[in-house]
Amino acid sequence: MPKKQAGSSWLMTFADLMSLLMAVFVLLFAMSTLEIPKYRSAVESLREALDGSPLSADQLLFFDSVEQQELLQKEGVPVVNIGLEPLYEKLIKRFPDGQQGASINVEYNQVDDEIKVTFPEEIAFDPGRADLKPEFSDLLLNFDGFYREDVLVRAMGHTDKLPVVGGRFNSNWELSSARAANVILELVSQGLILPEQAEAIGLADTQPLSNGNSPADLAKNRRVEVLIKPLSRAEK
Repeated sequence: MPKKQAGSSWLMTFADLMSLLMAVFVLLFAMSTLEIPKYRSAVESLREALDGSPLSADQLLFFDSVEQQELLQKEGVPVVNIGLEPLYEKLIKRFPDGQQGASINVEYNQVDDEIKVTFPEEIAFDPGRADLKPEFSDLLLNFDGFYREDVLVRAMGHTDKLPVVGGRFNSNWELSSARAANVILELVSQGLILPEQAEAIGLADTQPLSNGNSPADLAKNRRVEVLIKPLSRAEK
């Protein structure tokens, strides 16, 4: 009996090898025919078999963008480079209007292929301070998927026109620069962006959204903006 078991043990190894070869051939077939649904299904199956993990953010972005282009082709729409639009669609869902009791504005400039996310001061910082509020740090985690060397992520700090009184900052330039820098530091430390793709700019009160003097007008100008754009379109 032991000899019989030893003689047939190679069958299990052979069966495992055949299963792996079949998976490889399925993947090659899906790639050769360029049928994205089959390719996506094959990749998902392999990742699940290897470590049980889902598709990564970059893989999801790739499949979403290719599937959108195929759909446009079937509808007879001329295919253009959709650039950052898939990431913009994700951010719209991740930053719904009115989140955290304030309005987070997400815009997409299709001509320049740029995304801009605007966070009002009330959810990002305490008055006159540059330390990120804990809930703001949590919100920044929604910027996963931008870990790409071909994309620039720029944080821009804005203040109102009232002079800084007291505290560690002597001017709105210092305050807005520190706020922008801390946003970038948070994104880098969380592994959401690469240091070489990041910029921090303090603009003080030079780009107001409102020229009024009411508390509401002044509050509208106190904000931090995160701009995402292709490096090919970024100013060098």
